[in-house]
Amino acid sequence: MTNHLAVEVARLRRELAQVKKGQRLAHGASVEDSAIEVRDDTGSLRAIVGQQGDGTTAALIVNGPPPPQPSDPIVASVIGGVTASWDGLFADGAVMPLDWSRIEVHASTAAVFTPDSVTLQSTIETAQGATVVIPCETDVYVCLVARSTSGTASTPSGIAGPVGPAPVVATDILDGIVTTVKLADDAVTAAKVAAAAIDSTALADGAVLSAKLAAAAVSVGKIANNAVTGPAIAADAVTAGKIAADAVTAREIAAGSVTASEVAAGAITTDKITVSGGSNMLADPGFEGPYTAALVTGDAYWAVDTTKGNGSSKSLRVTATAATATNRDLTLFDMPIQPGDQLYLATDYQASTDFAGTPRIYARWENSTGGFLSTSAAQASPPVLGATWQRISATVTAPANTARVKLNVASTGGTAGQVWFDNATVRPVAGGTQIADGAITTQKIVAGAVQTLQLDAEAVNASKIAAGAVTTAKLDALAVTADKIAANTITAGKLAAGSVDATALKADAITGKTITGGTITGAVVTGGIIQTSTTGQRLLLNPAAVDPDNPSGTVPAVELHSGLVAQLSPGSIAAKVDSSSAAYPYISLRSPAVAEVGPGGGEPDLPIDSEIKLLSTQPGVRGGSFEINANSNPYASDLGSSNVYGYVAEDSSGTSALELTCFDGNSAPGGSGLLGPGTTLSMSGSQVQIRAANASTDRSVYVTTAGLAVDGAISAGNFAFGTASITPSAAHTPTSTTVFYNVIGTAFRGFASLNTTVPGVRSPLGPTFAGVTGVSVSGATATSMLVWVNRENTTATNVNWQVWSA
Repeated sequence: MTNHLAVEVARLRRELAQVKKGQRLAHGASVEDSAIEVRDDTGSLRAIVGQQGDGTTAALIVNGPPPPQPSDPIVASVIGGVTASWDGLFADGAVMPLDWSRIEVHASTAAVFTPDSVTLQSTIETAQGATVVIPCETDVYVCLVARSTSGTASTPSGIAGPVGPAPVVATDILDGIVTTVKLADDAVTAAKVAAAAIDSTALADGAVLSAKLAAAAVSVGKIANNAVTGPAIAADAVTAGKIAADAVTAREIAAGSVTASEVAAGAITTDKITVSGGSNMLADPGFEGPYTAALVTGDAYWAVDTTKGNGSSKSLRVTATAATATNRDLTLFDMPIQPGDQLYLATDYQASTDFAGTPRIYARWENSTGGFLSTSAAQASPPVLGATWQRISATVTAPANTARVKLNVASTGGTAGQVWFDNATVRPVAGGTQIADGAITTQKIVAGAVQTLQLDAEAVNASKIAAGAVTTAKLDALAVTADKIAANTITAGKLAAGSVDATALKADAITGKTITGGTITGAVVTGGIIQTSTTGQRLLLNPAAVDPDNPSGTVPAVELHSGLVAQLSPGSIAAKVDSSSAAYPYISLRSPAVAEVGPGGGEPDLPIDSEIKLLSTQPGVRGGSFEINANSNPYASDLGSSNVYGYVAEDSSGTSALELTCFDGNSAPGGSGLLGPGTTLSMSGSQVQIRAANASTDRSVYVTTAGLAVDGAISAGNFAFGTASITPSAAHTPTSTTVFYNVIGTAFRGFASLNTTVPGVRSPLGPTFAGVTGVSVSGATATSMLVWVNRENTTATNVNWQVWSA
């Protein structure tokens, strides 16, 4: 009893202590020189609120669970590095935990790596996601790691890459960025000059030397009329590719008109060079994707408008209405940046008719601790109001001490209306030393900028003249003489109509070489092959084609080549002469062949092909004839035959004939090994013969004016016959049996006849001679009938029967 009372008192004391503690905390009690520990339901320490071990006072989160795995990074190339974007989402649709702290951006040149302090490149501190720039010179692989407030790391995201820095090309560098002071000596080469950057007033006399001109840099629009005279053209410099169509007329054929010392020094200055920026760094420049949707979620003033867009269905809208002038900003992303780095900013905007404020896209410059330095913006002040899209742009430079930049769109000082943004651009601007080779091409030179006075002596040679650049207007009269024209340069397309007359042609200038292009009218071409192509599918008019029936001989033919590699001989239309004693001409149309066979013994093989022959009249034999043969090779007869042969009478008293023949292969079922089974239909005069034959039987049917003759048995589907044996059940008692058959038709007639030597009634002569008194049939159908017999005794009797149908 005493022990039980002591235990109960101890329990009450503990409960009282808990009650007191709860009451003190509930009524604003303080914790003096100590801390409150927060534990979860398992007893694990999760937070320490109050005085910490190092003497500081804070709310320290510890031992938190790892945050969910972030979504894979979105990577892209930019000048000097790559961008890595996080869209604010987590793998498998996981929800962001309340103790989420940041996203770490890791990069490595290795395709597989473990994120650590060495690979850490930057962090994303905003829950909406953001884009960071990773400086690099080679391809890298990127992944993301989420951290909680307790410092616990998530599972790394999937690795994206490889991706490397983007090259700088001509279109990436903005107008006016490269100034004179930015250019090193000899920095401006032919490949660095922008289109239209150099005009005639910018060129000092003698400035453009031969070595300064890129190959094909001088095109048609760059040469003033009559600027190129004879002495300026090097021997063989004017080739076929350099002369525009119809450029050379009789007036221009002379020498000495093109001089080469007219380009003054100093004509090309740097204020004419325009270099633009690199790839767009915005992950969602049209404001149509989930990235922008996450940015505006929960914002009372910013929204994605699905009813308006410039070239798309969506845009970013901000409501500017406020009682006093108010700035409404939306940060698109932030990234590290160096002092002096430049960005090109641009966006389309549309302001409502009642909008009061300034639409802008701007950079907020911050130092390494996040402190504000300044802003630089592209803005419309005042803006254009109404339902039209406008564009604002500017190039901005990071000031001294800049470490990070935040890119924003904004309505500044707004009091009324709305403004929409679309097609935003943020591009890094390249320095002059990053101009890609070949950025300055022919199109970068202003038309007419290079005059005769701007050309150094012999500066224009063959390699400096673009194809088609020298037109009629560029040639001085009589400037083109024989020594200026390279061999085979002047083609038909380079000559103006009527410019070459008889006096301009050298003796024997036109030889028997091939004439290319154009139309040959009213001419006879004798000898040689005329073909539509040299390979593949083509037609050849060949006066000496190989004779398919005699490979050692030739025939004139039109050859039809299919282009198939397996083809051994082409199809053809040939004129031939029959080689029999009574020679006669004919036309042969043959198919292509992919197989051949011959007599052997060193003799050439013949094609296995099909042939149609159209033969002339054969005097003394017949009139015109034709033959269609599916197998014209006599050495392939074992393959069977399928042919049609016909001819007409030679005169009014002669006969005509037509024969169709079809035989299987020699060894087909029913064949003899020497001849296969087959059929023949022959027509001549008033007779038609239908013949069927195999190795053992040969039968024919003849139709003539006298009737039908059959060499063999006749069978028909509406006729059946046979013999039935019937034993009478008793003397003088009709007895029947059923006979079976199959005939076609709808009306059936049966017949029966005796097969006996005692027909009729014989009983007066005695029982030995008892006879058959009658036979008949009944119930004839398509498949059976009854056959009856009656006789004077019970002797078995044979009855012949037949049935016909109609």
